[in-house]
Amino acid sequence: MPKQFIRKFDASTYKHGARGIYSMAIRTRGDYVFLRGQTGFDLDGNFVGKGDPGAQAEQASRNIKQLMEEAGGSIKDVCKLTVYVTDVSYRPAVYRMIEKHFEGVHHCSTGVVVQGLALPELMVEIDAFAVIDR
Repeated sequence: MPKQFIRKFDASTYKHGARGIYSMAIRTRGDYVFLRGQTGFDLDGNFVGKGDPGAQAEQASRNIKQLMEEAGGSIKDVCKLTVYVTDVSYRPAVYRMIEKHFEGVHHCSTGVVVQGLALPELMVEIDAFAVIDR
């Protein structure tokens, strides 16, 4: 199976200096799905959850679910999450949303506290990797 590029987008529309055409997700080798880090931006480019890390994590989780479905899988196929927060105090709100959306998935997870993300309003970013179970 050739690479399947899901939701190509022009990074210059985000007005943060990035240039190029990227994908929200790529399905390759038949079963592997790599997802772009998801934030409080919905898949149409609207920002959700200003000042609310839980709301941003909820939107990121919704995006992951939708992208996995568009890749031909489901959220249950997610194997690994890397969760970036800009303040350790955001972890409870963020992980409540992850637990809500990934209930029963039993994925691996790594949590990282970072100094900043791509835009100042971003408080959380969730990176995902999946293997679609046929």
